[in-house]
Amino acid sequence: MSALSPVHTIYDQMSEGLMLHTGATPEEARKRVIEMIRLVGISAPEQRVDEYIFQLSGGMRQRVMIAMALICNPRVLIADEPTTALDVTIQAQVLKLIKRMQSEFNLSLVLITHDLGVIAHVTEYVYVMYLGQIMEEGPVSEVLVTPKHPYTRDLLKSIPKIRDRNVALSAIRGSVPDAYSVPKGCPYASRCANMIPGVCTEARPARTQVGDNHFARCYLYSKETADTGGGPDVPGSLHPKGGTSDVRN
Repeated sequence: MSALSPVHTIYDQMSEGLMLHTGATPEEARKRVIEMIRLVGISAPEQRVDEYIFQLSGGMRQRVMIAMALICNPRVLIADEPTTALDVTIQAQVLKLIKRMQSEFNLSLVLITHDLGVIAHVTEYVYVMYLGQIMEEGPVSEVLVTPKHPYTRDLLKSIPKIRDRNVALSAIRGSVPDAYSVPKGCPYASRCANMIPGVCTEARPARTQVGDNHFARCYLYSKETADTGGGPDVPGSLHPKGGTSDVRN
């Protein structure tokens, strides 16, 4: 929401890109801005277009951002942490709006977030990234239910569960390495409980298929590691010779 200017009206901010990219006149732009404000569920759009962001609630500002992003009819919508600083109720409303806009505008959605709950609710395919590298990718229904990469599993384990009141919260050990000096091996090796000495720290693992349209970059699944018998003693759900994973978080 910091992308909104505090010194310009909603109309000024939404119409600028529209007139620049489509050649719309100020009158046409105003009509389109009012239409988009109404479409994203903001009441009294004729009044709101002349207001400033300090006059809007957090949820309304997020709706304005969505309207601004869609006003030129894009083919792709990139939403970077769209629910940040919003309470749970407003988060749900914003996510529902994004899904509705995706359907109505027939566009692709790229959602960037650290909230796995949002991913499960909104997306169909997920890329799990660490230090700018893709660790695991696949359908949400597979990655979040049967995670293969140790990083994905550690992320899911760190989510607090209401039913586990007497269970200590799992934390990922160590700290994130300096992004300006990324290790030459697997970026997650220094924090991974399944790290293979002399392997994981030497070269980055290849993208390996671990399921139907499901891929991971981990030596636990690489053919070279399996052929040499390398790798630590890990549960069957992780080891390449252990078969299909049944881990559920």
